[in-house]
Amino acid sequence: MTLPYDEAGSGPAVVLLHAGVADRGMWSEHLEPIAAPGYRVLALDLPGFGEAPASEGSGAPWTAVLQTMDTCGIDRAALVGNSFGGAVALRAAVVARSRISALVLVSAPPPGLMPSPQLQAAWEAEESALERGDIDAAVEAVVSAWTLPDSPASVRERVAAMQRRAFELQAAGASEGEAPEAPDPLEDDPDVLAGLDIPALVAAGDRDMPDFRDGAELMAGALPRARHVVIEGAGHLAPLETPEEFRRLVLDFLRQ
Repeated sequence: MTLPYDEAGSGPAVVLLHAGVADRGMWSEHLEPIAAPGYRVLALDLPGFGEAPASEGSGAPWTAVLQTMDTCGIDRAALVGNSFGGAVALRAAVVARSRISALVLVSAPPPGLMPSPQLQAAWEAEESALERGDIDAAVEAVVSAWTLPDSPASVRERVAAMQRRAFELQAAGASEGEAPEAPDPLEDDPDVLAGLDIPALVAAGDRDMPDFRDGAELMAGALPRARHVVIEGAGHLAPLETPEEFRRLVLDFLRQ
């Protein structure tokens, strides 16, 4: 399948993969600035988000990313992922490492994550609302859990709109029958990270949940060519919360 995407620029490819509470719209203000130094930048909707149907594909979003690269004539790309997008980027690198020139993982869940009470409560609040059929409450639970308490109203409203679209799209997909879930290439062998000889930037906000702050440090230690960064002032969604610092980190890393 070919995922919906926005594109800017020309040059070495950079593929942006959104968080699980967002869609490709979270990258709208980043496309042109990242492309400006001479990159071809694509922001994708992962299956079940934005304009990408949930019921299409093999059930492996990383496979859909690689197929979209094929469609776009991209042999190799740097993958930049936030949260769920970082998890997808990491798995794309595991299954097709020769096609990934670099990885940027921002607040990505580490393999084998055992959720903290804070993270478990966030998941349960969302799931409970969805089981009741209360989309408004589910959206509010997501916004409360994944944006900072002092985030601008514009950020909170933007996340709410993207998450509502995802809930509606995923509900429609469920009514049509879900695609089979693909096996996780990291599930049986988390030590495979030690063999990923790919330049990597692994980061998390200093205000993120401990699961992701500690997870970034652990993954940076496991990946042989990784650099670990703490993003001051950011929570879980650094591209939205600290956009200038996020772009500076990404562009500095890509130049190196």
